[in-house]
Parts: sequence; structure tokens; C-alpha cells
Amino acid sequence: MNAAVMASHVPTTELAAQILAAIGPLTLGVVLIVLLGGAMWWDGRRRSRLRVPSPEEQPKRADRREHIEEVREADDDAFPDDGSRLLPYNLKTHTSHTTGKGPEARPKHGSRSGGAFGSGSLGG
Repeated sequence: MNAAVMASHVPTTELAAQILAAIGPLTLGVVLIVLLGGAMWWDGRRRSRLRVPSPEEQPKRADRREHIEEVREADDDAFPDDGSRLLPYNLKTHTSHTTGKGPEARPKHGSRSGGAFGSGSLGG
């Protein structure tokens, strides 16, 4: 059957609803494309107005490295002066310095506390 014969058997309200259902997404797509194109055009205009700073306005590098302050305790043992090397088992710990705090400085947990802060359990 052709479209004219089918259109004669369909009520006009259903036909209008079908046409609107087909035109609606098409119109929405065209509007989105126009909006995206306008956004690209506006961004291009905005970028063309920005000027590149001159070489005199560019930030300069410092002549020397800035002072870096570290809070750190010095290690007791130094590196060997005789040219030998330190092996991992020669080092006290895996850190670069000691804190000076022993196990007695750690917080004590009660018998009903598991030590997992914020866990909400009784521990054990």
C-alpha cells in the first residue's frame, strides 16, 4: 500500500501525533547542533581576543634554587669514608632518620579496644 491509501484509513489525530513524534527529535537535534556550533564560534572569538604575553612579561627563572626548609633529625651513623658501601643489613631501619620515639611512645589500647579507630567494633 502506498502512503496516501494508508493515510486515508488512519484518523487525523493519530496521523498528527505520528508526524509530531517524527519531527520532535529532528527539531531537537537541529537545535543542539546550532547551540554547539554557537558555543564553538563564541569560544573562537573569545580566544582570538586574548593576547600572548610579550617576552618581557613572561616569568623569569631564579638564578639559583630557592631555599627548601626541612624539619629532620640527623642520622647517628655516617657513610663510610674508606670507599666501602653500606648494605641493607648494615642500616638501622628502612627510613632515612630515626624519630627518637620508642615503642613506649605509642598509644596504649585497652582490653576492649581493637585499635582500629572509627571501626565501631568492640575489638578484642
